[in-house]
Amino acid sequence: MTSNSSDLDRMISKAATEAAKMGSQAQQAAKKLFDQMSTDQGEKGYDLPTIDLLDTNEELIALVALPGATKDQIDLKVTEDSLAIGAQTTPKEMKYLRRETSPKGFKREIKLPEEIKPEQVKASYDNGILEVHMPKLVVISRQKVQVD
Repeated sequence: MTSNSSDLDRMISKAATEAAKMGSQAQQAAKKLFDQMSTDQGEKGYDLPTIDLLDTNEELIALVALPGATKDQIDLKVTEDSLAIGAQTTPKEMKYLRRETSPKGFKREIKLPEEIKPEQVKASYDNGILEVHMPKLVVISRQKVQVD
């Protein structure tokens, strides 16, 4: 019976080792997700505007929904690796029966997947959508080379 007992001990030990590895991997994945989420949040009490981030060869384009804001209420800041948007909205002078938006407005900062040239960023605002064009710092384009 001792050989069965030692086989069982080895199997339990192996299972415990595998479980520890999986737990460590799960912990690393959760930390990575949490870190990503923490750089993609707004301030307490503000609504998080929805953002679509598009990638072209030359630039990143952010489409940000800011319903109810005017162009003058938007505060847009960029660095080489982040985009910060804020917009104060003006509450209606009526009795709200239901309110699902923050009276403070919108705030959100996201980490960009590539570095950009902040001094060349251009933005426009139309129908509640802020469109931000951010030229990439490094543009990789293929050049055809003539072979002699």
